Amino acid sequence: MKKLLCILLATVMVLGLCACGGAKEDPNALQAGFARLDCIPDDPLVHIAGGDAASDPATDGLLDNLAVTCIALKQGENTYLIYTCDIVDIVDFYKLTESIITKETGVPAENIILNATHTHSAPTLKPSDAKLPGQPNYTSKFNATCKDAAVAAIADLSAVSGISYGSIMTEKMVRVRHYLMKDGTTYGNGHGSTSSGFQSHLYDADEECQVIRIARTAEDKKDIVMFNLGAHATTVSGTNTSALSADFPFPARTYIEDEAGVLAAYFIAAAGDQTPGSKIAGEVANTNHNAQGEALGAYVVEYLNNMTDSASMDVKLHNEIYVAGRMKDGIEDTDRVAKANEIMALRSQYGQSSSQVKDKCKEYGFANYYEASGLVTRSKAPETGSFPIATMLLGDVGLCFFAGEMFGSQGRKLKDESPTPMTFVVTCSEDDQGYFPDALAKEESFYEYDQTKYEMGTGEAVAERYCEILTALRDGTEVPAR
Repeated sequence: MKKLLCILLATVMVLGLCACGGAKEDPNALQAGFARLDCIPDDPLVHIAGGDAASDPATDGLLDNLAVTCIALKQGENTYLIYTCDIVDIVDFYKLTESIITKETGVPAENIILNATHTHSAPTLKPSDAKLPGQPNYTSKFNATCKDAAVAAIADLSAVSGISYGSIMTEKMVRVRHYLMKDGTTYGNGHGSTSSGFQSHLYDADEECQVIRIARTAEDKKDIVMFNLGAHATTVSGTNTSALSADFPFPARTYIEDEAGVLAAYFIAAAGDQTPGSKIAGEVANTNHNAQGEALGAYVVEYLNNMTDSASMDVKLHNEIYVAGRMKDGIEDTDRVAKANEIMALRSQYGQSSSQVKDKCKEYGFANYYEASGLVTRSKAPETGSFPIATMLLGDVGLCFFAGEMFGSQGRKLKDESPTPMTFVVTCSEDDQGYFPDALAKEESFYEYDQTKYEMGTGEAVAERYCEILTALRDGTEVPAR
């Protein structure tokens, strides 16, 4: 009898401890952390990545801060780091950056995803542009900042109470940069002529802005908002080619944080053929990055309270290397390839914007230097190329990280055919494999087609592969071999 009373007493004590919060926390509960660190060059002699800045690389000011943002996710024994960085692209040094982060944090490289916001007014990190005094120092600073941001984001990890998601259609925030002229000809990014006047865009842009909100339990921890848009960050470079800027993503995230009291991170969606538009003619010009960013931020803030709650908070990640056929169009014309190589030699001697290069392009029938450059690249390329693709399932939401510049049509295909309720598309991720144009770009011979490394249809095929992977992650089955 005495023994029975002792057992009953012990049982009551255990139950009492559980009722008072003595129960252990779920080891598989999701945690999230956030960090953003400025990453501004110490030396102004750096090569600005985009537009006409290539001919005048020394910076002459700072319009707004360049930063590295890191979102840490932890579930069980697994930690994941998702970056969005104010640079034009990640290029092939990403493995070095990830190894530095891994050495400092212990997070394996396969759980680290580096993304660029694609601002064209930031220093380039391409090794080929390391001729200027400030360039190697900036590359080192970028790597160190990524490492420090990881440490800070992991230190900020806090329990997640829920994930919500959804999208909103913006109005005139995005436009396609391929145009039909009044005389029936086409114009697109360096090809054709605008002399007969603009008639219409060749096709509709994808103006969807996708949003993910990660709610954190602790009162002193702000919620984390991830948002995207399929538009090149080129509002600043349209008017200023020598000032550093994160472009419209900076005022967009600032507006969201100030108005909604959250932490915001911008990601570029499928924007290979899309550029900033004008929300209201005369009010929000496409060369005013502050107005563009605030207009985008206002859409997100308005939508934050109307999102769908995710039924799951599990995180799954799949990485693989995708192998695709290389673009080989035009290389059978050996005489034209030789002329293209001659133009490239003049470019090395005088610069791509020189009169020597322009005159020779006209003489040989090339629309511009880029058409000649693309032909030379195709003539020297191997039969196949490869690039990483990362696919994540965050609760009910699929996230697809693409190592290049998808066209808007390909991003729309991915979102429409995906098995998840929402698929958050991110491009300029991990590596820079350039443009993945659709068949229309080939037909019209646009700049993006000239520069592509891969055969037509690759972007659409990758979109289909993402859908296969997301289906397996959702169903908990093995990812089918490709």
